[in-house]
Amino acid sequence: MQLYTLVMTILGATIATVNGIPVIFHNNCATSIGLYNNEYTETIKSGRSSTRDLQEGFSGMFRNGVNPQATLAEFSVSWGFLWYDISIIPTSPQSGPGQCSSLADCKRVTGGVGFNTPIQIAPSGCAAITCLADGCSDAYNFPGDNSKTHACPNTTPNVDVTFCPGNAKPKRPHRSLRS
Repeated sequence: MQLYTLVMTILGATIATVNGIPVIFHNNCATSIGLYNNEYTETIKSGRSSTRDLQEGFSGMFRNGVNPQATLAEFSVSWGFLWYDISIIPTSPQSGPGQCSSLADCKRVTGGVGFNTPIQIAPSGCAAITCLADGCSDAYNFPGDNSKTHACPNTTPNVDVTFCPGNAKPKRPHRSLRS
């Protein structure tokens, strides 16, 4: 029986890798979003969705808009797992945040913000993570904030990524010039 379980686990992982993991992007925002992945932008109208299949070896991010100062949904598919996180680490047009040690420090160093749109990542059968506002606890807030990555077996049937979950409205975070 143990051999059967092992074979079925390996077979399931192989099938998931061949077919990819469907990631369904839902737009619950009041307006259209520009789903961007560092290569191209797809407009998703309010109330609509779009699907991407993430293959073994995929490593990348998706966000609303081309501006690098944005809420990022980050994914990697490797070693039999789907790794996922949300990042709101501030950047600047000239450089990244360097070695800042907090969200406030990163904002001071870059003069930027990292949050632009509320988001939730919910893999089927695994932990959902949500970021509704700047400074949210489920997201990476600074580069060394290494407790925010989650893992799910790559056999998960699908992942729902929702922009404006619960109809939360996108808002610009307050930019403070004070240190």
